[in-house]
Amino acid sequence: MKKFKDILILINIYILILNAYCKEWCKATFEYGKSDYAECISEGDSISRYMIETIPVLSKDVDLYSNVSLVLSNGYGSKTKEIIIGNENEGLLNKIFTVRSDIGNPEYIHIKLNSQNKNWKCKKITVWKDYKYWVFDCIGSLNDKKPEGTYFLSGNKIYIAYVQTGKDIEAATTGTIEIILLGNNKRSNTKVLHEGFNAGGLKKIKFQASDVGDLEDIILINNSLNDPWYCDFIKIKSDNNNKIYIFNVKSWIGAPYDKNVKVNIKSDTIEGTSKDIDCHIRAIDLINTNNINKLLQNKVQIFKVRCPQNCQNSEFAIIEGSSIHPSSTSICAAAIHDGSISPSGGEIIVTVASELNHYYAIKDKIFNELEALDFSTKADEKNFTFFTYHLDSIDDIISNVRIVDSFGKLSSLGRLEIRLKNKNRWGSVCLKGPNFQFNDDSAKRACKDLGFPNGIHIKENCSNLNGQNYCAGYKYPFASSGILCTGHEKDISKCNADDFSHCVDHHDDVIVQCLHYSSNELINDGAIRLVDINGAPSNTGTGRLQIYYHGVFGSVCSEGWVKEAENIVCHELGYSGLKGNGFSHHSCTDISGENLCGPDTEKINAVNIKCKGDEKLLKNCPHETHDDIYCSHDEDVIIGCIADDNNLHGEEQNRKHLINLEKKKFHPKIELTCFDKMLSKSSLSTATTGDVFLASCPEKCDEEIGIVKGTFLYTYDSPICKSAIHSGVLPNNIAEDIVISIGHTHTNFIGTKRNNIESHDFNGTSKSFTISIPTMSLLREERKSNVKSEDEIINKNEIDFTHDHSFFYNKLDHHISSSMKPTFQWIAPTGFVGFNGKENDYIDCTNLPNEKYIKSLASFTFIVYFTLSGGEGTWRTILSHSLCEGISISINEENELIIEQNCNPHLIKSKFKPQFGQTYHITVMFNKINKTLYLYINGKKVITEKNTYNFTLSGDLIIGRSNQTTKDYFIGNIHLVEIYKYTLSEEEIKESLNSSLSLEYLNTNILEQMSNSKKDKKKNQKNKKGVQKTIDGRDCVTPCKSKHMINKDLQINTKQINLKCQDNLLSEQFNGKIGSQFLVSCLENCTKSKFFIKGTNNYYTPDSSICKAAIHAGIYNPHMGNKNNSFVLKIVEGLLEYKSSRGHFGILSKSEKQSQLRSFSVLSENQENIFTCSTNGQFILNLSVGEKRTINCPSNCNKIRDKIYGTNIYSPISVLCKAAIHSGALSNQGGIVEIIVGTGQEEFKGSTQNNIESFSSNNHSRSITFNKHVEL
Repeated sequence: MKKFKDILILINIYILILNAYCKEWCKATFEYGKSDYAECISEGDSISRYMIETIPVLSKDVDLYSNVSLVLSNGYGSKTKEIIIGNENEGLLNKIFTVRSDIGNPEYIHIKLNSQNKNWKCKKITVWKDYKYWVFDCIGSLNDKKPEGTYFLSGNKIYIAYVQTGKDIEAATTGTIEIILLGNNKRSNTKVLHEGFNAGGLKKIKFQASDVGDLEDIILINNSLNDPWYCDFIKIKSDNNNKIYIFNVKSWIGAPYDKNVKVNIKSDTIEGTSKDIDCHIRAIDLINTNNINKLLQNKVQIFKVRCPQNCQNSEFAIIEGSSIHPSSTSICAAAIHDGSISPSGGEIIVTVASELNHYYAIKDKIFNELEALDFSTKADEKNFTFFTYHLDSIDDIISNVRIVDSFGKLSSLGRLEIRLKNKNRWGSVCLKGPNFQFNDDSAKRACKDLGFPNGIHIKENCSNLNGQNYCAGYKYPFASSGILCTGHEKDISKCNADDFSHCVDHHDDVIVQCLHYSSNELINDGAIRLVDINGAPSNTGTGRLQIYYHGVFGSVCSEGWVKEAENIVCHELGYSGLKGNGFSHHSCTDISGENLCGPDTEKINAVNIKCKGDEKLLKNCPHETHDDIYCSHDEDVIIGCIADDNNLHGEEQNRKHLINLEKKKFHPKIELTCFDKMLSKSSLSTATTGDVFLASCPEKCDEEIGIVKGTFLYTYDSPICKSAIHSGVLPNNIAEDIVISIGHTHTNFIGTKRNNIESHDFNGTSKSFTISIPTMSLLREERKSNVKSEDEIINKNEIDFTHDHSFFYNKLDHHISSSMKPTFQWIAPTGFVGFNGKENDYIDCTNLPNEKYIKSLASFTFIVYFTLSGGEGTWRTILSHSLCEGISISINEENELIIEQNCNPHLIKSKFKPQFGQTYHITVMFNKINKTLYLYINGKKVITEKNTYNFTLSGDLIIGRSNQTTKDYFIGNIHLVEIYKYTLSEEEIKESLNSSLSLEYLNTNILEQMSNSKKDKKKNQKNKKGVQKTIDGRDCVTPCKSKHMINKDLQINTKQINLKCQDNLLSEQFNGKIGSQFLVSCLENCTKSKFFIKGTNNYYTPDSSICKAAIHAGIYNPHMGNKNNSFVLKIVEGLLEYKSSRGHFGILSKSEKQSQLRSFSVLSENQENIFTCSTNGQFILNLSVGEKRTINCPSNCNKIRDKIYGTNIYSPISVLCKAAIHSGALSNQGGIVEIIVGTGQEEFKGSTQNNIESFSSNNHSRSITFNKHVEL
């Protein structure tokens, strides 16, 4: 009797669970490719009817007969389902009507090209809804290289821009300059600002864009190749506002510099693009000195600049003081003198501090070949102190060889440079010395050292190569002369060479071009290329046409040449079209002032090329090729090609020259105590002048014993963290990161009183150091260079794995990249019921792993992934850290997301109201340096607010309730909380968002919250009258019911879907949720088709051919005619990776390392045996004792943290696939295994088998055993 009651209780629990998690479904009106039954729209949700009108681009290069779809999105991440606007059979559907969920006002269109080998483009897209419409500009083309895009709202607000170009003659550009406006929470589309700018000119430009509110940032874009533009400043004024927004750009824009430059309206920002300055620019030229000493009384400030090459040779530069300098000193020259950069130039951080009375130069007066002078401050002159530290330069590479272009960037074409022995400095190589001369083998050896298979020595003079000067500047260092290699050396240092003292001047600097192909690489007859004046592959899109025949490349004679052939050449080489009207009708003797005709030694390979215009390749055109072509090289064909924004072959060609060499790793961060000095840390005590280190100081170091000597520049025996407080870099009550830079050896140190710390004078000899504030980019660089192991990040000895809220390490590993490990992380455990707003229904994080590391935070990032399900009209706190001056993130009575500093009456209102039942990813960041708070919702920045206060996070963290009161409980589910002790980049925020979407634990929690949300709404709303709708917009023809009350066999669409070999899961007809099933049939034998499949164990990636996967899995036999060509396709959960395997009929699937949100499996019509790693055995309660089932498990189920109970005989509450591995019936690779339903057991005993731990459990009415699967 007792056993019977237990069974009844279990059945009731099972039914309750189903009711709690189920949604409602109905039978819907039939539409091809959709299931008969679909999910009903929850009460309170709404749908809208949209009309979408697409205006196409009509061009022979655009194929409108393409599969194209779009998704509408609002500003907070709500999206419609996919909407088809074009297909390969009907072409573009210019005007369509569709029913989709109501997202409010659409702000973005996410568009996708789903056809291969197509080029698709539109002019604009208009979206109509409720008698309103929104116009979106189509930006760029969609193709195989860029199949997706995001279109933004067009605009009609008039702006006036005043654009000042730099005065240097090189500051001009002929490129097209584009601009994007960024305001409070909005951005404009990309707008053309102007075609080219003249040097020194101030240009007034009127343009139209969408209204973005108050301007905060602009993005400037220059797409030209090797024609950068130097912009001094831009002032922008709107037509209906007298306010003028000033952006101090002061940057080079365009290749080889950054193509896009983002400029913040605050000129003191350090996280944007560096300000490009000249060698002689002084600190006082860049800083407003009004109230400067008052601003710097107790603190320091930093800004970022980029110095050009060869500043040690600037005749107007002056250096006063060493290590620290008065504001009248030239910044770049001082940085070279102090070892922050070399003559190669680079980016530095300038730290600005209050003035001192004296600045002392080092005694020998010479360092890095520069002389510094002593300086004394005059009482009647405004002055301040500055010092620098290194941020980035082309010196920061591991290789001892490099090639530098005319702009001072690393390249594969340019001046050869070698690292000077025993110095971290570089020098150029002159052509010859008294004994040796540079040769082609030397060029090949240098390029092989850089990872290229081949290289050539460019024998043209370095002062004018393709119109650019590659020579180093006067007094730039030399490294060697006349390097001579034989071709057998292991690296260039083993080649013969003369000493650099034989070099006279830089006009003989060696120029090298490295190539991506080897000299013996197989090239087929008919292959073409463009070469420049030196015979090297052109990187500009203009050059002499060569065609390959009989083992060599040769020129093409213009006799018989037709205009149509020039277009064919450009398209074959990957360009979008002709440059202007082309150059084939021009004489090769004068192309933009250059003679591009071939040398007499070059063979002429083809003549009389007569194309019709529809050929794909030049060799397909009728032409003659033989040994005796009667032409001269004055008749060589010259081609000029151009790339558009979305077919950037020319940019790709140019990018080939911008090589990425492996950088040196940054020093690991040093954890300091309050007592540490430079001499107590070996890495610091042995460092050399200019070296930079990151360190972390604890709080309240001003209270510790220790004598500080110096001001801004400190002696080696000064306590570091106390010195940081004295200088104003570090507050006394916060643990924070600092930057330590090694200075010169000095004999004079000045004592002062700052921040309640008295420092002492010192007139002895000591090595010195300065302290500054780290940038976010420097912190990220250190994290990437020194990835900590999991054991280092989280001390496992502190973790109690029996705790209800312990970390889930398998999820942590997959959730975050190796370079962004959170300081603290809490994940809702499996089965966690959420927060119901009741007393004690919250998480006190005290004593949780790593909780102690989130106290005393200065700059920080909070990431929360949550679902709100109730509590309308009440205050609900998501999390709260510390008491007064701490931080709380809450939902107020009006359902608006609020951020507040605890005890501060000022609330930061987001204007964002989360919807019940929807899950959101929010990021709250605070940058202590500029006291700015940022809020991101679903990856989009919605708030940037500069505050007058800092947060003090020294207390405890509470999740789901206020820290200040025992109320304000949260109602819903908080799936994830992460805290970082630094601010993340926008790329890292997006990475966190994408990772959160794929966390396994969300599946059941979101279902529960949606169910709870529906119950709350039913209590407060009456049922709406009229026909109910499904989430895909169809009418219900039956009442909505719970899914478990519907026959699951009817979930398969009754209309069979016929497939071809190319069909995969990405088609809209399979746009179902996990568990959706479709009856499909294959019309072709896909055994030998070209379409690939990825995956094994009946788990395939979404882009795999469905029919080929069915053959691979043995579900479909193509040789049996129509007898078994129908089967069921089931959408299942995605895997972290997919392995390759050999299946039926010899088909070999590929592997895939990229994780996917969805997979598919194929089953016979009466089969349903696909399991995930987390599937347990509860379903056997409906089976008889002794009944057998075959299941198919994915790989790596041994790694999940879900528990199993028993040994060889298991409780049904165990996860099956992991239990099968524990029993020995299944390997870690997954696959098919047989389960047998057994009788009830009084006890299930735990054990460790096959490296898996099982646990003990009490009696259960059923049991499970496993048998290995045997192929018949």
